[in-house]
Amino acid sequence: MSFRRQFVIAPFLAAAGIAAQAGGCAATEERRPQAADPREEAASGGGGSFAPSSATGEAPIGGGGFGALGEGGFDEGASCAQTSAEATLLPLDMLILLDRSGSMLGSKWSGVTSAISTFVNDSASAGMNVGLTYFPMGTNGQNDCDHTTYDELAVAIGELPLNTPELSTSIQRTAPGGGTPMRPALQGVLANATAYKDANPSHKVIVVLATDGDPSGCASNTVAETAEIAQRALNYNGVQTYVIAVEGSTLSNLDQIAAAGGTTRAFDVTADVAAFSTKMAEIRASALPCELLIPEPPEGATLDKNRVAVKLAPGSAGALEIPKADNEADCGAGPGWYYDDEQLPTKIILCPASCAAVQGEVHAGLDVLFGCEPKLN
Repeated sequence: MSFRRQFVIAPFLAAAGIAAQAGGCAATEERRPQAADPREEAASGGGGSFAPSSATGEAPIGGGGFGALGEGGFDEGASCAQTSAEATLLPLDMLILLDRSGSMLGSKWSGVTSAISTFVNDSASAGMNVGLTYFPMGTNGQNDCDHTTYDELAVAIGELPLNTPELSTSIQRTAPGGGTPMRPALQGVLANATAYKDANPSHKVIVVLATDGDPSGCASNTVAETAEIAQRALNYNGVQTYVIAVEGSTLSNLDQIAAAGGTTRAFDVTADVAAFSTKMAEIRASALPCELLIPEPPEGATLDKNRVAVKLAPGSAGALEIPKADNEADCGAGPGWYYDDEQLPTKIILCPASCAAVQGEVHAGLDVLFGCEPKLN
C-alpha cells in the first residue's frame, strides 16, 4: 500500500461559459478509456491546489482523470466532466514516544528499534511526517519528572524519507536506562503534538507510545492520570494516542490509556516483540485519514455541492459508485461518503466501510466527480 495517495478531483461547475449539460452524469455506467499516466497529471500541479487540465487554463468539457491509486480515467464524453483539480488525502503525521527505561535492555530494545527503523525506511511510509523522542531523557541533568523536559523532541517531525537518516541515527545512538516517567513524558509530547496540529490544521496528527511498563517513579504518575492526559489532547484538537504494549507491561493499564486517547485498546506484542513491525504498519493503515480536501474552484467557477459522485475502483473489480450519506451517523455499516459540512463543505469524508476498503486495497482507485448527481445512501 502506497501511503501518499493522490486523487484528481473533477470537475467544478463553471459559473460562466462552461455550464454542465442537462441530465447529469451517468456515474455508474460510464466507459473507461485508456487515460494518460496519472503520475504525469499529478506532477503538473501542487498537492491540493487547482491545476487546469490544459495549457490555456480553460476547463475542457469531459476532461479529468484520477491519481495514483488506479488505472484508467473518466469518460471523455461524460457530461459531468468540466475541468480538473488535484487533491490529496490529508497528510498523516506521527510522533513516536519510545520507552528507553532500563527494563527495555536486550532483545526488547533491539526488537523495537529494529521495527521502527524498518517502518521509517518502508516505501509505504513515504510522505508521512514522523518525529521521535524517548523517556526518560536521562541526559544533561534534565528532570525526567518534569513534562517540559519532553517538549523538545529528540528528532523533530519531518517528512519521510528525508527524515529517515536522522531518525535512524538517533535510534542507533540511544540506549536504555532509567525509570518509567510515562505521564510527564506523554504530557510533554502531546503538548508538542497538539501545538503542531494547531499549526497544521489540515493534517492528521497521532502519537504512538511504546512501552514495556507501567507509570512509576514520579508524583502524579499513575495510569489514570496518564489516560487523562491522552483524553485531554483528543478532546482539544483530535490528536489520538496509540499504544504498543511490549512484554512486561500490564495490558489492561495500557488499554485504558489507548481508549482515553481515542484508539480503543493497546496493540499487544507482549508475547512476541517481532510483531512490533506489523503493529506499526497496522497503526499506519488505521490512522490514515480518509478525507479529501476540496480545492478552491478556479476564478469564474463555483462548486455545486449537490452534484458530486464518488466511485471506488478496486484493483481486481469494476468501479463501484459509493453512495452519499447525510452525515457520519447516516453511514451505517455499508459504504458511503459525506461532507464535513453540508452547507459549506470543505472536505469529502469516507464512511468507515469505504475508508477500510480504500486503506486495504493496494490497487484501489478513487474517482471523485464534481458535476455528477450522486447515488444516495
